[in-house]
Amino acid sequence: MTAAQFRIWAALALSSLVFSLAPVRSYAIDPRFELDSRVLDKGADASPREKGGRSPRKGSRADEGISDYTITPGDHIFKILMRDYGLSNREAEALVPEVRRLNGITDIRRLRVGQTIRIPLARRADRKDVAERSMLPESSPTQAPSSRKSLASSADVGMLEGSKSAGHPLRMMSLAVEREPVGVEPVRQVWNSLVPTQTFSPQPVTIEDKNFSLSLDPSTFPSFPAADGGRVLVDADGKIPPLVKAIIEEKDPTIRIVSETPRNRKRFMSSLLSSARFYSVEENVSLEFGADPKLTVNADFKIEKTAESVLRHDLVLMNVGEYRHGMPSSLVQFLSREGFQFLEPFSPREATVERGGRTLHQITSRETRGIVDGLLKAFNVRYEADRNVELYGMGDGGLRLHVRADRYFEEEGGRYVVSYFDGDPVSYTLTRLLETRGYRVIMLDPKDDFRKVSEKFLARLRVAGVFAQHDMLPVRDAPYAIQMSGFRMRGTAGSSNSVFLTNVELDTLFRDLLDQNGYTVIAH
Repeated sequence: MTAAQFRIWAALALSSLVFSLAPVRSYAIDPRFELDSRVLDKGADASPREKGGRSPRKGSRADEGISDYTITPGDHIFKILMRDYGLSNREAEALVPEVRRLNGITDIRRLRVGQTIRIPLARRADRKDVAERSMLPESSPTQAPSSRKSLASSADVGMLEGSKSAGHPLRMMSLAVEREPVGVEPVRQVWNSLVPTQTFSPQPVTIEDKNFSLSLDPSTFPSFPAADGGRVLVDADGKIPPLVKAIIEEKDPTIRIVSETPRNRKRFMSSLLSSARFYSVEENVSLEFGADPKLTVNADFKIEKTAESVLRHDLVLMNVGEYRHGMPSSLVQFLSREGFQFLEPFSPREATVERGGRTLHQITSRETRGIVDGLLKAFNVRYEADRNVELYGMGDGGLRLHVRADRYFEEEGGRYVVSYFDGDPVSYTLTRLLETRGYRVIMLDPKDDFRKVSEKFLARLRVAGVFAQHDMLPVRDAPYAIQMSGFRMRGTAGSSNSVFLTNVELDTLFRDLLDQNGYTVIAH
C-alpha cells in the first residue's frame, strides 16, 4: 500500500466514525396519515343530503333536560322550537304552554332581544305522545281510537312549500262546529248601542298568503266591530291553535282574539270590551247620587265610548253578573236623565221580596209640635192635647192643683206628659213635680229638631233605636243601594218586621224603589 492510498483509506474511516457519532434525525410519515389498505377497498360514503338527515341546528341540545336560548331579532317561540330545536308543528304547539309558564311569557310573539329563555326538552317520544293527545278533541273522551285518528288526519291542512328551505308544513285542526257559541247572541243584540256608527258585515276572517290560506267560519267564530274600526274575534272554546292566532294577529293587526267563554259572563265581557278599544272601560263601578237619602248604583262596567262621552252625557253602564238582580225601570229612566245608558245583555235574576214586614214613617213637619204629633201617630198612640193633669187632689190636705200638659197619653200602663218649655220657671217646676206623682215627663225645647225629639221619646218609651244613616235594602245582590238617616227599630225576637223613622224628603224615585223592596211608606 502506498502512502497516498493509506491517506485516502484513513480519511474515509475517519468520516464514517464522525457520522456515526453525530445525532441522527429520522423523517417518517405520521401514523394518523397512513392509509389502511382495507379502507381503499370500501366505497365512498353518501353525502349528507343523500342521507336525508336533518342538519344540526343552533339551539340543539341533548334529547332531554333544559336548554338556554338567547332571543335574536325576529324570534318567537314557535320559530325557535321548530327551527332551532327540530320540533314539528304539533310538538311545538304542545310545548309552548310549558315554555310560557317556565319563563313567565304573556305574548309569544313579543320577546325581548337579548333575553335568555329556558326551553324544557323532554324525550322525543314523550313530546310526540303529548302532541298527539293535544290534537284530539276534548269534548269526546270516549271516542274510539280509530275515529280520533281519522278526525286528526282529515283536519290537517298543509302549507305550500315554495322551495326546499320553506320550513315546516303548517297543520291546523278543522275549526267547524254546528252553531254559534251560547251566550254570544245576547251580547250581539246590545253591541249596536256601543258601536252604532260602524258599517260592519260579519264576513268570515280570511287570510291569503303565498304559502297558505286561512278562513274561519263566522257562525263558529263570531266577530264584533271595535270602536277603533277593527274587529274582535271570539274564540269561545279556545279551538284556534296558538300558531294560528299568531298568524292572524301578524297578518291583520286590526283583529283581536278573545278566548274567554261566554259561560263566565263577566270575564268574557271584560275581554270583549277591552279588545274593542273604547276610550275608557272601568269595572266594578259605584255611582252615588244625593246625600240624604243617598242612592248608590252598582255596575259591572262603565264605558266611555269617546273622549267627548262625558261632555255629551253619553256614558254606558252595563251589568252582566249572573247573580245580580235586574235594574228597575224607574231607575233606568233616572239614569238616562243623568246621562247614563244602562245595558243588560243577559236576563237578570228575579228578586223575591217579602211584603208587609217593613214600615217607613216619614215625619214631614219641621216644627217641634208637628214632629211630636207625627211620632205619636207613627207609634199608633192615642193622645190628648192641652190636658189638665192633676198634681194635687182633695186628698192632699184639701189642696187641688192641676198642670197643663201640651200632650198627654198612656201606653202599656204608663202615663206620659209632653211639655214645651217656653222659659217660664214656674211652669217648668210644676211639670217636673209631675214626675214625683209617677208621670213620665218629656220636656222639649222649641229648638229641638227631629233627631232630638225622637231620642227623648224613645228614651222615655224605653224603645231601642239609634240615629244613623242606615242601609235600607235587604237584598245583597241588588244593582243599587239606598242609605237614609233615621231610627231603625226591630220587631220582636224572631220577627223580620222593622220600623224606620225619618224626616228626609222622598221623591217619586225613592218611594218606588222602597216599595219594590217591600217597604210601606207612610207620611205624617
